[in-house]
Amino acid sequence: MTRKRIVVLSPVPEEVTKTLLKAKVTDDEIKDIHLVSYTGSSKKELIEAVSDAYVIIGDYTNNIVMDAEVIRAAKQCVFIQQPSTGFQHIDVDEAARQGISVANAAGANTFAVAEHAIMLILACLKKLPLAQEKTKRCEWAQDEMSVHGVFELYGKTLGIIGMGRIGKEVATRARIFGPHVIYYDVNRLSPKEEEELGVTYRTFDELTRESDIITTHVPLAPQTENMINAERIATMKRNAIIINVSRGAIVDEVALAQALKEGRIQGAGLDVFSEEPISCRNPVLDAPNVILTPHIAGATNESRVRIIDMTIDNVARVLRGQEPINVVNEARPRISL
Repeated sequence: MTRKRIVVLSPVPEEVTKTLLKAKVTDDEIKDIHLVSYTGSSKKELIEAVSDAYVIIGDYTNNIVMDAEVIRAAKQCVFIQQPSTGFQHIDVDEAARQGISVANAAGANTFAVAEHAIMLILACLKKLPLAQEKTKRCEWAQDEMSVHGVFELYGKTLGIIGMGRIGKEVATRARIFGPHVIYYDVNRLSPKEEEELGVTYRTFDELTRESDIITTHVPLAPQTENMINAERIATMKRNAIIINVSRGAIVDEVALAQALKEGRIQGAGLDVFSEEPISCRNPVLDAPNVILTPHIAGATNESRVRIIDMTIDNVARVLRGQEPINVVNEARPRISL
């Protein structure tokens, strides 16, 4: 019997993946699997690698793009498991047309990202980088910091764009600090959910005008790309703080950097960028009052364990003929040709 080929696109040693998989399947099942770690660098090599794959584990760095041509080349594939929340580098619509289910690791890093957002909010309000920098230089800036502006979250208006898993966890964690929490989402919550979370619905225009802090928690899609642009920033308060822990292209970085340099908003905290690793030409690098982290919001030790578990569990589920969870393209696994 031909063994089922699993191709791993993430930069993980083959032996590590094999050990993880062995913990989830029986000895008999592992004998029917041929595990391959992809090491190529060209599209031609990628197409060749996926051509006889039964299951594909995607690239968690999002650098290996699975466009329509690659998807169509995976003629034996029944399932693609992306070991992260984001999947914008996979043509999920083409996969659906080809009968290939695509799943992500939704929920695995929810707590981590929510905590990171709260951390950036507080750090921006308190001017933490400036305080730390001066103190490390042995400058006692206790009085000076008030000139720069050090603020509380209490009593501020916190605007959450996107009230999915992460948005809800941000709202839950923020409430203890005492802000007025408003939100915008294309799918409004029920009155009961709004009451339980302590949030108030606003239109997108209302939210950006009213908020002291705006934090984004939406996927990257044509409708969300550059949703925070120059025109939108122009409607914000001069003391506004923008937090982005979703996807870099949601915020127009040129417009954001310009607004920061001109003092039209107070600050920003960014964990994601339009180009990753961040380009040395990215305008936010030279902007004042901005805190930057290297896309680590969801990368805690705990969330990594959950992502690995969800990935391997889902692959094992498909190998046994069961339906996967967290499918993002509404496709059921096809029967391998």
